[in-house]
Amino acid sequence: MKPLLIVCLCLSSWTLFACKPNHINAQHIHFSHNQATDIKVDLGILQNLAQRQNQESSVFQQEALPTIRSGHAAQIEQIIQSMQQRVTKFNQELQDLLLSSAEVDIIRQKMMQNNQLSLELAQQGAAQRPDTVKILQLQKKLEQNQQKIIQLTHLAQAKISKITSAS
Repeated sequence: MKPLLIVCLCLSSWTLFACKPNHINAQHIHFSHNQATDIKVDLGILQNLAQRQNQESSVFQQEALPTIRSGHAAQIEQIIQSMQQRVTKFNQELQDLLLSSAEVDIIRQKMMQNNQLSLELAQQGAAQRPDTVKILQLQKKLEQNQQKIIQLTHLAQAKISKITSAS
């Protein structure tokens, strides 16, 4: 697979998915379960952050594509480094969200994994000698993870609907 295509796919994937507790240990946070209000508020918080990130990522992608198309290894490496910084920043912002519901916390964790997989895929694709097997494995994991995020989001929304309609 061509490195240009792989990097473009990674940027697109990263673009699709997309308040501080000050380093509170996640093990000490007690999340609610099946609380429609908490799920609804948390989904809103998560979606707002993801939407902002998607907008920023879209701009980054538009700026990066001409460089990637140029094929210059040093410039592509700079794009990958910039992507790594952006993924790290976004994952930290995700981690810093003050969430109440266990359901949305799971989605947050999957989003962070998705971001990391996208970065790994971009790094593999930009390598001098891309490992095709590793790239295919990462693509499969990324696709599975994206499907899981969608599934978890639908389940959380269904809980909101079910619990609020029962009230």
